[in-house]
Amino acid sequence: MPPLGEFRTPVLIAGGGIGGLAAALALQQRGISAVVCERAPELREIGAGLLLSPNAVHVLRLLGVLNEAMAHSRMIDEWRILDTHGRFLHRLHPSRGKRLPALSLHRAALQKLLLARLHPTCLRLGFEVAAFSETATSVQVTSLSGTRIEGSALIGADGLRSCVRRAGQNDDPLRDCGYSGWRSVVPFIPSGYEGGWLSESWGEGKRFGVSPLGDGRCYWYATANHRRGIPPSARSCKDELLAAFGHWHSPIPELIAATADDSILLNPILDRPVQMNATRASLVTLLGDAAHPMTPNLGQGACLALEDAWILAREISITPTLAQGLRRYETTRRTRAAWISRASHALGCIIQLEHPVATALRDAGLRLTPEFVSDLTMRPLFSFQG
Repeated sequence: MPPLGEFRTPVLIAGGGIGGLAAALALQQRGISAVVCERAPELREIGAGLLLSPNAVHVLRLLGVLNEAMAHSRMIDEWRILDTHGRFLHRLHPSRGKRLPALSLHRAALQKLLLARLHPTCLRLGFEVAAFSETATSVQVTSLSGTRIEGSALIGADGLRSCVRRAGQNDDPLRDCGYSGWRSVVPFIPSGYEGGWLSESWGEGKRFGVSPLGDGRCYWYATANHRRGIPPSARSCKDELLAAFGHWHSPIPELIAATADDSILLNPILDRPVQMNATRASLVTLLGDAAHPMTPNLGQGACLALEDAWILAREISITPTLAQGLRRYETTRRTRAAWISRASHALGCIIQLEHPVATALRDAGLRLTPEFVSDLTMRPLFSFQG
């Protein structure tokens, strides 16, 4: 472990999302204090559902919150890919063999579980990181209001448009992937989705996912192509969705109809090539979407943030100096994050195919692919030992 002198002040974490809270908890387990600087004045139920595949569920077990997480989750043992009429194209089994289950739960529920395990003084609300400076032994963070905090290191877990990343002058432009995503939650489980499975239906330049949560609600998400750099229309989200998906199989039209328009989140789908390569002596690093924003096609955004959190805490607790530990963390994570990001981007290109001939060939290929081939292909994704 680095000399205790390197931890005279807490490790500062910008961002109180899943990755930031998990990093604080992983550090706390190793006797290293942390302060999470969250710009929101309170942690409210924001976002929508999460699908945590076995690699992320393993991190929850390491963090000691798996039992509580399972109590708030739906265990998912089958992912079904359907066409627009509800006919089977393919099945995936994330829990096949000795793997842990996949879990479907609300993002806010996991955030609350992680927060409950942290020391009460760990979270600093209403503190939006605006700038930082560092010396050889510390980092000083300045909030938007001008308040300053000193820490032994700074972890930027502040999302897609990370201020820590921008302030570190390592802000490559985000890439518009050519499609947008909607998501929301409804207060019921649709008929036929009472078991341990979820579905994703693929069409021509569009898809719609249905994932029951563990609290009697259902998370849904959708994507549709748009012209580069231009999100879809001026119509309301609900009208846009009904026009695009209202003729698809049940329960898709019913889910859209049951959703309040103001509860639907809409975002262009963006990513950025992975770069985790700070200067050798820096006491600043990035985590989660701040380090490797990726498309949602493999469902790995939150999963990799949890992996990042565990590996970062491990490396700085066993490496002779804090800066060396941060660089070891970056080296360890860079390759895995990069290939998952590339694979997710490539899968999105396939899912969002729009020409009828291309989509017919895609669907035929899915029907002909043996399930064991997909399971073998997904095995490296789900295998994380920590």
